[in-house]
Amino acid sequence: MPMKLYAQAGNYKTKKALICAQYAGLDIQTPTGGPAAQTGRIPVLETGEGCIFSSVAIARYLARVNRLAGLYGQNLLEGGMIDSWVEFCSHELEVPLSTWVLPVQGIYPEVPEATKCAKEDVKKALTVLNNHLLSNTFMVGNSMTLADISVFCALLDAMQLVLDDGFRKPFANLMRWYNLCLSQPEFKAVVGDVKFCGGGAAAAKDAKPKQEAKPKQEAKPKQEAKPKQEAKPKQEGKGKKEEKKKEEQPKKKEDQQPKKKEEQKKKEEPKKKDEEKKKELSPEEERKAKLKKVVKEGGKRGVEIEGAADMGGLQFFCTAVDEPQGDVELLVESMKAMNVKSDPTEEERKGGSGHIGKMIFSAGTEQLGIVAYVPEAKQGDLSCEEWLKTTLALFNGTFLSGAKDISTGCVKTDADKGIFPLKIREAMIVEANNFLRKKGLFPEDDDDDDDELVFGDDD
Repeated sequence: MPMKLYAQAGNYKTKKALICAQYAGLDIQTPTGGPAAQTGRIPVLETGEGCIFSSVAIARYLARVNRLAGLYGQNLLEGGMIDSWVEFCSHELEVPLSTWVLPVQGIYPEVPEATKCAKEDVKKALTVLNNHLLSNTFMVGNSMTLADISVFCALLDAMQLVLDDGFRKPFANLMRWYNLCLSQPEFKAVVGDVKFCGGGAAAAKDAKPKQEAKPKQEAKPKQEAKPKQEAKPKQEGKGKKEEKKKEEQPKKKEDQQPKKKEEQKKKEEPKKKDEEKKKELSPEEERKAKLKKVVKEGGKRGVEIEGAADMGGLQFFCTAVDEPQGDVELLVESMKAMNVKSDPTEEERKGGSGHIGKMIFSAGTEQLGIVAYVPEAKQGDLSCEEWLKTTLALFNGTFLSGAKDISTGCVKTDADKGIFPLKIREAMIVEANNFLRKKGLFPEDDDDDDDELVFGDDD
């Protein structure tokens, strides 16, 4: 039996729920009328087991229905981060956008002072999003989640009505992400083709009085004022000016010489710097610089994993890292950085997750690198090699090395078979977690309450 969503078809909140349904593979009907007459509110989602109202509650429910879709993240930490962005969207973004957009739509009369404040608040919110997306492809993790869908839909009307070219220009990272969302088939199936605001509806609205003010153009008193042109006493002073120019010319040439030298130096400086960089970036030094980034990322991720595991009672954890870019050797170093003992006296803690079993994934252009780790205390419950081999089997990956504590493998890119590292990474993380569930090593299998804990809660 398909679910029924009673909501306003054109409302961005309705589209948020429908996009979630697209990712979850759900068939949802959108009839008119119904619960609004009975309860006095919409949207309402009617399921076979009961009804859910409130757009945020509906979206969260749909995001959790199919865990393979990953809309609520891959672990407790990601679920919490998604909730954070959903709350940010509701309070920091939707409130000022409604104040600005609804008067343009003709729903409410405009209050100029409120609109002015709303524009400033929108700028602040978009700046936060733009800064976050500087180093993140998606809002949370490495795939589309409810956080992306919520922010996208909140911006949908504004992108078409008020956020003109000039307003959008400073937010390049945000627009790159927004266009990425638009290119996804699940988004297109719901929103279709989106036409961005060009000159700006609000800008055009404000500009109308200026366009109508034509009397100024018709008035020609200034053109008739010709006596100034006929007056020639000033022109008689040309001889003195020419004499002064001749006297100043040699001085100017002398002054220009040091300026030219300075300009030449400035032009030569970038070339020298480029040459120095080329000399500095030997293969060994490049590798060292890369390793430094890998270790830094691994250390930070280790602290995050430790915190998430302590909160959710996790014994094992699956996640992705970026810096190794598919290099298995570097991925092993990332794992070591995660496992290093954390020093509580340090200002910036690193590692600390050596007691937690992990499988980490890193996508490069040529392959998806995978490293599995099982601490000594957990080796009686789980075989590191078996865990990795089972995960690799999903895409016929290659098992590279095995041991009781650390095993490595990879899946090569194969365009003919449609195997691409970024495309298969989330599916392999899910497969690794499924293996843990079968072994009874994932806390969410205990009961329904744990399911809600792992994937976030409304409160």
